[in-house]
Amino acid sequence: MRFHTLCCLAAASLFLVVAAPPRARAANPAPMLRVLVNQVGYAPAARKVAIVEGNPGDHPTRFILINAATGAVVLRGRLQPAGQVNDWRQRLPSGRHRPWLFWRADFSAVRQSGHYILRVGHGRHLAQSCPFAIQHDVLARNTISNVIYYFKGQRASGVFNRADGHIPDPAHPGHFLNLRGGWYDATGDYGIHLSELGFTNVFDVQPVPLTTWSLLATYRVLAARHDPNFTQYERRLLDEGLFGADFLVRAQRPAESFVPGISAPGVHKWARDRRMDNPDYRPSIKTKPTSAGGVLAHPAPLPYQYQISFRAGGGMAVAALALASTMPPDGHFSPARYRQAAESAFHFLQTHNRAMNGGPPNLLDDYSALLASTELYRATHQAAYLAAANHWAGAMMARLITRGPYRNYWQVASGPRPFFHPVDAGLPVVSLLQYAAIARPANRRRALAAVRRSLQFELWVTHQVNNPFGYARQLVQMGPHGKIRTAFFFPHDTVTAPWWQGENARIASLAAAARLAAPYFRQDRKFHAALERYAWDQLDWILGRNPYGACMLNGSGRGSAPYMFFRSWQYTSAPGSIVNGITAGMHSEDGIAYNLGYVITGKDTDWRWTEQWLPHAAWYLYAASLPH
Repeated sequence: MRFHTLCCLAAASLFLVVAAPPRARAANPAPMLRVLVNQVGYAPAARKVAIVEGNPGDHPTRFILINAATGAVVLRGRLQPAGQVNDWRQRLPSGRHRPWLFWRADFSAVRQSGHYILRVGHGRHLAQSCPFAIQHDVLARNTISNVIYYFKGQRASGVFNRADGHIPDPAHPGHFLNLRGGWYDATGDYGIHLSELGFTNVFDVQPVPLTTWSLLATYRVLAARHDPNFTQYERRLLDEGLFGADFLVRAQRPAESFVPGISAPGVHKWARDRRMDNPDYRPSIKTKPTSAGGVLAHPAPLPYQYQISFRAGGGMAVAALALASTMPPDGHFSPARYRQAAESAFHFLQTHNRAMNGGPPNLLDDYSALLASTELYRATHQAAYLAAANHWAGAMMARLITRGPYRNYWQVASGPRPFFHPVDAGLPVVSLLQYAAIARPANRRRALAAVRRSLQFELWVTHQVNNPFGYARQLVQMGPHGKIRTAFFFPHDTVTAPWWQGENARIASLAAAARLAAPYFRQDRKFHAALERYAWDQLDWILGRNPYGACMLNGSGRGSAPYMFFRSWQYTSAPGSIVNGITAGMHSEDGIAYNLGYVITGKDTDWRWTEQWLPHAAWYLYAASLPH
């Protein structure tokens, strides 16, 4: 597993390092402003803020908003100083750095639909944004279709799909499994993974089950709006979601859990080399194109080694299949078959989950099993599933703790260690909110109170330091037993090391959590508005309002940059995908980095920023579909 993704940013840093003429490398280059916006656009009633980026030598004071079609000025406004962010610096062509300085341009007063450009400065210091829209359902209208196309383009096919129909079963030598279907995991990974990072026990991710659930949950959201504009989106979401459900049925061991997925090893990715994933596989960084790139963290056989627990993808797979059983019968299997697979896997995991994990459940088990039992209750209305959901919700809410200055953060297991996750940071709240929709009144009130406390903490930690972009900060722990601190980005030093990468899935999951929660708190106008702003800030960051001006949804905004693998451009981007994104600096946890490129790093690290990955698009799709 390579956890890489790809980016739709102009690769300015790479080209400047290679081609910048000597005169462009002056020690004190002229001031340069940049206007950073959501390059897709803004909803008419939403708070609309652009960020102006410059250096300490810049002194912009005002902005104008221009109708892109007519050239007319529709708004003049004063820039608000937004200061600096500690250790966020621009990399110059010389290789040196200088700090960024930021200003805000608030044009929320403009609600008229149209296309606009925001301009600051004058003369040789003039800067302006790319054109962007103000439009109702702006993200749904302009991006959801592309994301669905991306998933369809990631379907396994051809020689790989034929090979996957006859995968050797390492748990039963001499036997083979039919694992046809599913989606390729990432730009550089033709594997199909239900589970990744399972060796960590605290950072498990579940790409195929998450993608299946997201597609079908998005269908459920759009269908409930009864808007004819979404008719064909719904048709394609249903087709793609049930394609994923069909694969999950094949991936289930009879009356047990699911296999971890399929690996695609080797430099040449030969179909003949495809094999079942080992959930104890630990990624490592390739030092040359022919190196292996991974090792086994626990080579010894474990009980149920080639099956996955609640936290390792089983819970989300059950939730996706239960949801699929409520859909129109458009898949390869019938709704009854989806339901049977979901129920049998859930009953097996209820009994064997502890043995599969080698210990008691943690928060990841809680939220995965909660979503599974909630979707099963929705599909069957059986009291046993509501009782299970009550149990898992109670266990989960007991993990919302206060220690020292940190109030109401998620505890991952026993002890003070906080829950932080590179992909599913918003899933605890999303699971609780799905549960709240089926819970009895008293339990519903408890769940919503926990949601409020959790999201209040997320808002607090995000604005604990100067943060002009509103990027979702997090409470992290350095190393397995190190210091607990707040940070912008996923730490380099965790049990996953040397793996770390951009977190567009993480912030999209938090945007989904905030958008899903906001309607429950309409009576608290201040909190409701804060949740709406928080959600938009994360989506704005993905779509271009970030320090690099990078629209990280390929095919939207200013375009895309190819993912580089060593010196090769063979793994390139696809429209509708979202890349890994921006990270902490290579040598500083408080710094910032993006798309440095092989020319700068001399290593196979491009994937940290610019490789596509299923979970980014899955969480973005669901967040973009939610009413706001």
